[in-house]
Amino acid sequence: MKTDLSWVLYEKYFKLKNQLIEVELKNHKLIRGKFIGFFRGNSTYISKWHLVDANVLFGLDSFGFLVGEIISQKDIFKIKFLEDNSIMNF
Repeated sequence: MKTDLSWVLYEKYFKLKNQLIEVELKNHKLIRGKFIGFFRGNSTYISKWHLVDANVLFGLDSFGFLVGEIISQKDIFKIKFLEDNSIMNF
């Protein structure tokens, strides 16, 4: 599988010490939080991301349901990394 932007995002994100980010989706919805997981894709390295609030340590509630949001890689417009204020556009 050749390198795509999801792989570049993965590499940058998991090297950060402060993993707090702001994600802007293509529908202009702005979400602030952190990635705690992802789904591997067939045509891209990562197809979906699991994004939660910055205060969440574990991605499940007391009933075993996922907290946060599952975001498709193709729906991401841009990501702002709050550690260094850099922006990655998609």
